[in-house]
Amino acid sequence: MPNKNLQAFTKLSQKYVRRFTNYTKNQKAFSLFLMVFAFALVAFPLVKIAPVLVSKNGQPTMADASDAQSIYLLGKTYFRSMLIIFSSLIFLLGWNMNIRFKGFIVNFLGFRESEPMLNFAFLWVIASVFMGILDTVRMLPEVTGQITLARGGNVMLILLLIGLVLSFIEVWKGASKNSQKTKILNIVDDEAPSKRGDGKRVLQHLFDDEDLEG
Repeated sequence: MPNKNLQAFTKLSQKYVRRFTNYTKNQKAFSLFLMVFAFALVAFPLVKIAPVLVSKNGQPTMADASDAQSIYLLGKTYFRSMLIIFSSLIFLLGWNMNIRFKGFIVNFLGFRESEPMLNFAFLWVIASVFMGILDTVRMLPEVTGQITLARGGNVMLILLLIGLVLSFIEVWKGASKNSQKTKILNIVDDEAPSKRGDGKRVLQHLFDDEDLEG
């Protein structure tokens, strides 16, 4: 039984490795970013809370770093934010790494050319959720002075910024290509009437020659 499971896992991993090697350079970079970002969201804490200690003179003091409590995104504290972030991330993973899921979305929504824009849009949704969390964390130290963003939260934000930059570059490239296509179509449309007019003049000239010969 373990051998069968190992063989199945090996076949599955080889399948995804072959599929990954067929990706373009930009697709490989974005897929790697998604996997690293997903790992960071699960493995690293987002917020660090240190307890408030009161000294003998009644003044609050900072507790030791070992007494600080870490809050992870994958928990009940940020449950609603977690649902939005992970549902968006799962969609991005399926869209960029699963052919069947991508085919279902293409057939259901009826588009394919806007893939970079879709990646950027869902990353922007994740970034919007993070902005709400950051605003809350930034406000609380003004009241308590004990709640800060953990190092893991900084790692998540850096990765998210990298992903936004990568997807925005792809959107920019796609927009440039589409603008070139539009220019070509406009040129063809402008030239088409003149070509049709030239054809009519040639036919008219032939009929005139036939009338003269007759």
